[in-house]
Amino acid sequence: MHFTKPCLLIGALLMALSVLVPAPVSAQQSPVSGERRIVSGGLTREFILYVPKNAPPGPKPLVIALHGAWQPASVMQRYLDLDKVADREGFVVAYPKGLNLLWNDGRATVAGIMPILYPRDDGRFVVDVLDTLEAEGLVDPSRAYLMGFSNGGFLTAFVACRHAERFAAFATMMMTVPVGYNESCRPSRPVPILLMNGTYDPIVPMYGRPTPGARLMSADESAALFARIDSCGAPQETSAPHARIRRWENCAPGAAVAFYEIDGGHQPPSQSTDAADALAAVLLGPRRSGLDAPQEIWSFFQRFTLPPASPPAEPLLIAGSADATRTAPLAAPRVTSAAPTGALALAPTTPAPAQLVSPAPAATATASGMTAGARPILHNPDSLATAWQGIAPAGTMAAPVTLAVVPLPPPSPLRQRPANTRSVSLQ
Repeated sequence: MHFTKPCLLIGALLMALSVLVPAPVSAQQSPVSGERRIVSGGLTREFILYVPKNAPPGPKPLVIALHGAWQPASVMQRYLDLDKVADREGFVVAYPKGLNLLWNDGRATVAGIMPILYPRDDGRFVVDVLDTLEAEGLVDPSRAYLMGFSNGGFLTAFVACRHAERFAAFATMMMTVPVGYNESCRPSRPVPILLMNGTYDPIVPMYGRPTPGARLMSADESAALFARIDSCGAPQETSAPHARIRRWENCAPGAAVAFYEIDGGHQPPSQSTDAADALAAVLLGPRRSGLDAPQEIWSFFQRFTLPPASPPAEPLLIAGSADATRTAPLAAPRVTSAAPTGALALAPTTPAPAQLVSPAPAATATASGMTAGARPILHNPDSLATAWQGIAPAGTMAAPVTLAVVPLPPPSPLRQRPANTRSVSLQ
C-alpha cells in the first residue's frame, strides 16, 4: 500500500483548515485593507494588508507575517489571530503570498522540500512590501517587524541575516536555522529576535535534522547562534503555561534574544484552542493554550526601534573628468583615526552627488603616495560595494595627479549652506 507523502497531507490539512476556521469578523478594518499587488524582481506578487480603523493617524508600526508551506496567507491570517492584537495595539499587518504557497527561504530547495523551478528572491519581495508601504506613508520605517511560521520562519531568519537594517526586530515560529548560517549569517547590525519551537514538533524537530539543501541546527543551537551574533551574556530562564523561556538581555546595544520552548507540536500556542486545532494535531502535534504567540511576539517587538539613519556624507565635488558634462553618483570614503601612519583605513558612507568646480591651486599627489591631509583619489563607482575603493594603485598613473581644495560658489540667499561643506577638484 502506498501513502501520500506527509508534506502533501499537511498541505491538504491546511487547505481544509481554511474552511473550518471562520473568517474573523471585525468592524474595525480600514477601507485600505485587502488584497494588494506589487511587482518584485520582475514578477507580479501579492499580499494581504490589514489596517485597523482605530489605528492612530500618520505612519504606524508594521508587522509582516509569513505563512508556512502550503498554507494560504488568508489561512495564516485567521489561524494566527494577529489582527486582534493589531486592533488593540494600532499597528498594520501585511501577509505576503508565496508562489505556489511556498517560500524560497535561503536553502538550496524551496521550503527545503522542492527543487527551485521558478527562481525568485523572496527576501527581496519581503523588503519590497515594506518599501511599498513606506512610500505610501502608511508605516513608520523605524518600527517595521518581520515574523514567520515554519517555511515563513526560515525566510524570516534568512532576511534577518541579510536585511537586518530594514527591520527593528524578528520572530520565528517552528524553525531551526541551517548549519551553514554559522558562517554565512553576518547581519549588518545586532538582531533582536524571538524564536519559538515545539518539543513534540514532527515537521521541524527541535533537535535538528537534514533537509534537502541544508542540515538544520537544533532549536537550542539556533538561539545560541543569534546570542553570539548579538554578543549576549548568559541567559535568564523563566516559565509560562506549557513553556520554558530563555532570555538573553545582556547583549549588544539595541539587541535581545528570546527562546520559547513550547510543550507542543508544529503549532504556535494560542490563548485558547478548538476543534480545528485538535484536527490539525493529528499530523502537526498538539497546540497548547494559555500562552498567546501573537501577543508574546508583539510584546517583544514593541521594545525595539531602528536607530535613525546616518547623516548624509560630506559632499565631494569632482572636476577634470573625461566626461565633464555628466553628474554621477559618488560615495565619499571616510578616513578613520585608527589608521597607522602612512596608511588609510576606509569605510563606506552614503553616496553623494558629484558636482563640477573650476581648477584651483592644489597639493600634489603621485601614484606612489599622497600628501598629508589630501583626500584619496576617487573614481565613479559601479556599485556601493566598490564605492570606497578609490585609491589608485601604484604604477597606474604616468604623471602626477593634483588635488585641490576650493571654496564652493556663494550660497543661495534662500538656503543656508552647511559650514563644513568643502569641495575637491582633480586636475
